Amino acid sequence: MPDRSLDSLSSAFYPKACALIAHVTARGVACMVAQTGRTVAEHQQNLLAGTSGTMLSLHLPRYMRWRPEAEWGLALLDADREKSDAIDLVPYEQYQLHGPDKANYDGLDPAYGVICEVAERLGLRSGGRWRKPFDPGHAELVLPWKVTLLAEERARPWPAFRTV
Repeated sequence: MPDRSLDSLSSAFYPKACALIAHVTARGVACMVAQTGRTVAEHQQNLLAGTSGTMLSLHLPRYMRWRPEAEWGLALLDADREKSDAIDLVPYEQYQLHGPDKANYDGLDPAYGVICEVAERLGLRSGGRWRKPFDPGHAELVLPWKVTLLAEERARPWPAFRTV
């Protein structure tokens, strides 16, 4: 069973994730948290299924992927060692239709367009800009080593989400 607890999020990401959920809901999109934290075994399954494209997913605990403090000038707070910096949201209707199987979700559902737009307005990195895997329900904290990548992604056009 995937971890869906907001308590699994780092102290830097938690308020942004709460704001993301609140703003998406205020825009009329019912959504649910599909995943926050992830174990190594769960991540290996996602890599094999093609639903993750990186070994250092921000769903993994920070201690497993954090760069050395000397390299980035950032300290790894003890309270955040076991925390993640990513969240997967799914429109409630998609979850009702397909259950927890992310591979069956319609990634062009207009509700995902709202999730992606709100995530970016909050300064988060949106999986809706990714090519492979395209992951419009994913939002993550922008860490220092992702800033250049974020600029490249935001230069890409939005995907063509269906209209209502």
